[in-house]
Amino acid sequence: IVSLFRRQAQATPDALAVVFKDKRFSYAQIDAISDRIAAYIVAKGLKREDVVSVLIPRSERMPIASLGVLKAGCAYQPLDPSYPQERLNFMMQDANARLLIADDELRPIVNEYQGEVLLTSEIDSLPQAAAPDVEIVPDQLFILLYTSGSTGIPKGCQLIHRNLVAFINWYQRFYGLKPEHNVAAYASYGFDACMMDMYPTLTTGATLYIVPEELRLDLIALNDYFEQNAITHSFMTTQVGYQFATSIENHSLLYLSTGGEKLASLTPPKNYAFYNVYGPTEATIYITCYRVDKKMNEIPIGKSLDNLRLYIVDPQGHRLPVGAAGELWVAGPQVSRGYLNRPEKTAEVYIDNPFTTDAKYSRIYRTGDIVRYLPSGDIQFVGRRDGQVKIRGFRIELKEVEGVIREFPGIKDATVQAFDEDGGGKFIAAYVVSDSQVDIEALNNFILDQKPPYMVPAVTMQIDAIPLNQNQKVNKRALPKPEKKAAAVEESNVPMNVLEQELHQMVAEIVNTTDFGVTTVLGYAGLTSISSIKLAVQVNKRYGVTLDSRSLVKTGTIQSIENEILNHLLSGAVETQDQASNANIERTKAPLSYAQTGVYFECLKNPTSTIYNIPYLLTYPEGTDSNGLADAVKRVIEAHPELGVHFVTEGDAIIQTTEGSVPVEVPITQMTEDELAKYKIEFVQPFNLQKPPLYRAEVVKTDKGVYLLLDIHHLVFDGGSADLLIRQINSALEGKPVEKESYSYLDFVADQQTAEESDSFKSSQQFFAEMLQTCEGASEIPADLPKSDEQGYIGEAVCPVDLEKAAAFCRAHEITPAHLFLAATSYVVSRYTNNREVYLCTVSSGRSNLKIADTVGMFVNTLALGMNIADVSVDEFLKQTSETFDQTLRH
Repeated sequence: IVSLFRRQAQATPDALAVVFKDKRFSYAQIDAISDRIAAYIVAKGLKREDVVSVLIPRSERMPIASLGVLKAGCAYQPLDPSYPQERLNFMMQDANARLLIADDELRPIVNEYQGEVLLTSEIDSLPQAAAPDVEIVPDQLFILLYTSGSTGIPKGCQLIHRNLVAFINWYQRFYGLKPEHNVAAYASYGFDACMMDMYPTLTTGATLYIVPEELRLDLIALNDYFEQNAITHSFMTTQVGYQFATSIENHSLLYLSTGGEKLASLTPPKNYAFYNVYGPTEATIYITCYRVDKKMNEIPIGKSLDNLRLYIVDPQGHRLPVGAAGELWVAGPQVSRGYLNRPEKTAEVYIDNPFTTDAKYSRIYRTGDIVRYLPSGDIQFVGRRDGQVKIRGFRIELKEVEGVIREFPGIKDATVQAFDEDGGGKFIAAYVVSDSQVDIEALNNFILDQKPPYMVPAVTMQIDAIPLNQNQKVNKRALPKPEKKAAAVEESNVPMNVLEQELHQMVAEIVNTTDFGVTTVLGYAGLTSISSIKLAVQVNKRYGVTLDSRSLVKTGTIQSIENEILNHLLSGAVETQDQASNANIERTKAPLSYAQTGVYFECLKNPTSTIYNIPYLLTYPEGTDSNGLADAVKRVIEAHPELGVHFVTEGDAIIQTTEGSVPVEVPITQMTEDELAKYKIEFVQPFNLQKPPLYRAEVVKTDKGVYLLLDIHHLVFDGGSADLLIRQINSALEGKPVEKESYSYLDFVADQQTAEESDSFKSSQQFFAEMLQTCEGASEIPADLPKSDEQGYIGEAVCPVDLEKAAAFCRAHEITPAHLFLAATSYVVSRYTNNREVYLCTVSSGRSNLKIADTVGMFVNTLALGMNIADVSVDEFLKQTSETFDQTLRH
């Protein structure tokens, strides 16, 4: 690596090598600074194979300090400042570190180290020095990376220069890396993927951009950073990569790779190549690669890198055929030296290759991962052979976490298990047994004192006893499903408005529970650092507000997000108030919306029908001011332009227009209760769509009370509009002002037309084209149901299901009641029609856009659902139904 970097620095000394925030370094500058560090290390008497520990935050020092150590012929040991003090001290002692390069503020963390120290504040004042005359050979130690151990003691994995050179040669060829490219250093310094970010880049002549810590989990800001700096290559851990690929539209990347955990099914991005990669630290970063170019239920980990040989074997070491699951073995120049100070463990997993005499492939590393070959030649990941699992890209031993938990006072028994996370990856859950109530927060802090943050269980549940199977091993199936529970929600803490309800639903879908209020800290509701990214992206897409995803877990609430949105809207309203009001004054006509079009032509066919009338009879107590009620109705109707439209032909098009609208009149009539009973039926009459208004409103006084009769045509009104109208009428009746719509239905239709040219519109078209492609020939359920224009029954029906049990079932399966009943309905329809393809229509309110919260119009829409009833388990069928429903709603 050192000679490759020096060659590049001599070839392109003035080229930009490293960028961190406002700091920019050329290749010559990086070369000179790292030479001074190397000279300092050699002067201290360090020699080949000695280890230098590096404890620094994310900064330009990552490549500079690393190259300085390597140029001195030593190996470096990256230390993550987020690790517990005890673990960092152990790692330095285990490595017998001869020197520590540390940030001034971080130095006190490793308090047990008493050796030589080079503080980062001293690097700039090091004297100019030529490159030290140190011979560096391919089999020399390059880096020490520590992974979790089954005994609770971390293992130091030793990688040599040969391993890294082999990998970067492949990387540069495969990804077509050129000097004009810009590569993001996204991975943590202590994660093996950081080497993939740094060394292929700095040995090619490309530019390395160190992603600042505050951007790593803020996908909106990260994408801005990528596009502003023309980033072409990046790697992200699985869950972050999944969120980025599925929710962010990027126009700078050529390649995005993701790995570290199992990748969930997704529709791949269109603008760049997206790769699922796999590999253990012991075989140098990764060993297989798969380009995800279509949606698949199970995404493979791909084929071997071209300089490696992979073998899938049974427990006796015999190679297995296609389709058979076995352990993955890897041979080739990327197989590392072994574990430091662990000869027994090294001998167990590093073995001689029985399948070849080629010296290049003479050693095998046994990964412990169970995989299978697919007919395509790609490899599919199945699981782990042992108790290891990858969390956020880091491989951990469940027994190591379990061992710490057992040390906590009062714990009698414990087990730690891994579970699949939504969107890919895994989380760990702990089950503990104790005679007294366990303080989960105190237990988590106890673990955090000894282990890294990713080893703290996402869920801890106290149970009576750990269930065992016949072999006296933990019966994982008998363990309760881990649930991220929140405290009971007080009545005063429930969502009180449309925005709070939308945000609550958004969070609930992410954390799979509704048991939290508007002031509940979202971390307590089950939001994690990964799922907070998803929430921040959704809030940005829906409301245009950028949230700090890192603070959402610790301090974020529904209320705090609501305040940010309202502040954003207020500032936007102040800036564009004149423009918006002008736009509303000028817009007096618009074509039919999608939802209106079908209804309009149905009405033309049946002009005397009242099937699309929406009538209401509202009862007010005796003594209500009838004049005040009539005035309230008048002011509310005047605030909503859509209620004043009528429909006319303009050329070949049908348009809706407020031109020629008539003044609002709300007559007040006196009659008896008997007369009202007859009159309310006569009140519902057909509308002439070519003449305004398309509503009727009348206040009726009887000796028992005051009544408001409303009848409004569905072309300008829907259920959501009715809720809004009634609420505003009652508010106006109490003397409160009525604000005119800032965004009218005519504005909505205009924006709907403009959106036809957008990528999201085309994506939705494609979605429905694919989902409904076989719908034409579908058979219908035979149904001899009478059809008439009579008003149907509206009210409470007797529900044949125990809703509390259904809700508990939904929580256990992490779905909503809507998903459950859709799945049941789809299955029944499939059986009745003897058809695996089932198509259903239901109704969507169409009000997912905050801008139309106070707008009257016809937003209600048809939700067309296509379901495939495959031969899968109930759990899988429910999951498929849930995904189909949510995707359809999004489109």
